[in-house]
Amino acid sequence: MHRISMRFVRVTGAALLAVGLGFLGSFLMALQQELADARGTIDELRETSDVQRTELQRLRTEMVDVDRNLDHVRIVEASARARLLQEIEARTEAGAAMLRTELGALEERLKALRAAAEEHGRMLADVRQQEDIDARSRALMGPTVRINGTHEVGSGSVLWSRATGPGRARSYVLTAWHILQKEAEGALLEVDVYEDGQPLRTDRGRVVAHDRRLDLALVEVDAPAPHRHLANLPDRVEMNGLRIFTPIYAIGCPLGYPPLPTSGELTSRDKVLDGNHYWMVNAPTIFGNSGGGIYTAQTHQLIGVLSRISAYKNMIDVAVPHMGLVTPIHRVYDWLDKTRYGFVYLDRLAEGQVSAQAPTPADATATGSLPASATDAVSPR
Repeated sequence: MHRISMRFVRVTGAALLAVGLGFLGSFLMALQQELADARGTIDELRETSDVQRTELQRLRTEMVDVDRNLDHVRIVEASARARLLQEIEARTEAGAAMLRTELGALEERLKALRAAAEEHGRMLADVRQQEDIDARSRALMGPTVRINGTHEVGSGSVLWSRATGPGRARSYVLTAWHILQKEAEGALLEVDVYEDGQPLRTDRGRVVAHDRRLDLALVEVDAPAPHRHLANLPDRVEMNGLRIFTPIYAIGCPLGYPPLPTSGELTSRDKVLDGNHYWMVNAPTIFGNSGGGIYTAQTHQLIGVLSRISAYKNMIDVAVPHMGLVTPIHRVYDWLDKTRYGFVYLDRLAEGQVSAQAPTPADATATGSLPASATDAVSPR
């Protein structure tokens, strides 16, 4: 039994040893092959490293060349930039100098244009002022006439004027009755007509209606031609809109002079004297202004007739020229409505009064509103 076991052990040990040696040999052979492969790989790596080292060396050399080229480029760029800046500065300075020259020339032209514009503005203002003065003169002075009574000289305003035939015309003049109250019935009057402040002609007229209480009279004038300028008449609504402090002009023939203007304001709309209601103005007036027109400064409309001036009664009567009493135009309308001469203002209002100039000459008798003669006149009293 013991012998079998030892033989078994020996056989088994030998077999195991043989197997182990076979395995070890295979392992050693594999290891040897791995080492050979490793040596080949190492050799390849060494060759690759040499190639990479050579390539790296070449790249370093190229980088050095690139750096040198970059430095050169930077130097060239800096030089070019410097030259460009110098050129730009030179051009800028030249352009600035040219621009300054052009600006200077432009400023001189602007100064000349400004001076021309200012001169033109002054000339235009002078022209407009002159036009305003001319328009004011036509609207205010144009309708004003001087009425020469036997004992007194006064003023009047032409309200209506029409041609009645070749070389014939008829006009109606509003004035104050007290200027003419001493004239003989039907007596002819001298009515002096002016143009631009200069005597134009003297026409003949006669009183065709009057009211002693209101101190109003209407004079019919025969003339060779219609009166060129007529008083601009307001309607009743416009009269209601007038207030105290409204600027006005008083136009008349003071002391017998040709028509003269004075300016002032409406100071009262409710002055009662001898039972009559007057308006009051502070534009200076004196003897000879009686019967003259009172006009608004803005619209140049006839708003009343100067009837009298106030007086301070003491030892002697002292005139107060800045306290003129005015019969308002709406009371004139009321009075004319009671006569045959209401057309004198109604025609004018119906025309719309585009201007204060008399209409184109025409046969006024064709309207059927013109009385045939002075004998048709009716006094309200």
